Amino acid sequence: MNKKLLSERDICTKFITPALRDAGWNAMLQIREDKRVMEECNLHTVADDHGDPEELLARLEEAEKEAAALRDQLKAILAEALLR
Repeated sequence: MNKKLLSERDICTKFITPALRDAGWNAMLQIREDKRVMEECNLHTVADDHGDPEELLARLEEAEKEAAALRDQLKAILAEALLR
C-alpha cells in the first residue's frame, strides 16, 4: 500500500487511530475527529466574567503541562505507527 496516495483522513483511519487505541487511549474521551462545521456564535456579545485571572493562569499552566506530556506521548505513538 502506497501511503503517499492516501488522504489525510485515510491515514488517520487506517494507521493513527488504531495505533492510539493500541497504546491504550480511550477513543471516546481522548481522540477527537476533525470537524469542519462552524458552530453558531455571536461574536458581538459582551463576554461573561470568567473568574480570577490568577486562578485562570494557574489552571492554564497546569493544562499546558498536561498537553506537553500528551504531545510527547502522541509523538512516540505516531512515530511507531508510521514505521508499520
